Amino acid sequence: MVHTAEGAARRFIARDVRAVGAALDPSGLRMVRLDVSDESDDAMPLGPDEHPSPVSPGAFAQWVARLGTPGALPNVYLPSEPRLSRPDGDDMFTGPELDAHARRYLTAATDARALRVRGRVLQWIAQRSAVDVAGTLRWASLSCGPAFPLVAAMAGARGVGADVSATFVDTCTDALDASRRVALAHGIDPGAHRFVSVEDQPASPAAVVEAGTQHLVEALALLSTVSPDEAPSALADAYALVRPGGTLVFSVMLDDRPPCAGCAALGWPTGPTLDMAGVAELLAAAGVPCEDALALVPQDGIYAVIQVERP
Repeated sequence: MVHTAEGAARRFIARDVRAVGAALDPSGLRMVRLDVSDESDDAMPLGPDEHPSPVSPGAFAQWVARLGTPGALPNVYLPSEPRLSRPDGDDMFTGPELDAHARRYLTAATDARALRVRGRVLQWIAQRSAVDVAGTLRWASLSCGPAFPLVAAMAGARGVGADVSATFVDTCTDALDASRRVALAHGIDPGAHRFVSVEDQPASPAAVVEAGTQHLVEALALLSTVSPDEAPSALADAYALVRPGGTLVFSVMLDDRPPCAGCAALGWPTGPTLDMAGVAELLAAAGVPCEDALALVPQDGIYAVIQVERP
């Protein structure tokens, strides 16, 4: 258990999210284009091959070794932190020092920005859904990792007077411990919420969360934790947790995403990828009506965040 709060600078703050266009995709999915602000807006774009060497000594090489695991994400969500995150201890960012070049990469790299952007879309959805709702909101995060986006949304919901009871589910105990520290950094008592470790992925969410009870189910990383054959049942299980009037949020990497040579060279995870027709087919296979879903596509074109309202 962690007892020491981290400073406000360690918070994943909300930024502007604006709808800039809407269309009906030929797949039947409704699409909304978004403009989402990010730390990288004030940074010079990276050149096509610009990245620190992963074989050089120092903290950046240690961070590269974490790519594809939850341990890489704290420094992506908070790219200005001068030190690498640690998996234990009260203060998350007390690892080796990151030089200015490494922090610039974590700020401006296309895939790093895309992860923050999809997290801020989740914040935007969650905080909008919390306005003027009476009683306690029940939110769940599946494959939560270090749950910066949902925790930040909880802090924002509290700011509009909403009370949230959250359940965080992951296979990685280090990720759950990180989520507890993230909660403290956002002024949230982790003892008031559930942090559940499951041995297998995908474990049925029904084993830890009662069906039909959640106002919001966050599953941004769900599809990256299962095989394509398992994806429909995993999505159906997540949707089953949502109460009538509630929302499921998951994400897909788009198959026409812009390339990022500086990301591919370091081995950033890229799959699975889908187009909108593939998203519609996945929803149908999961038993989710396409007309209840909305595809929110930020301007970077890396991920689509799918918002599904349960009638």
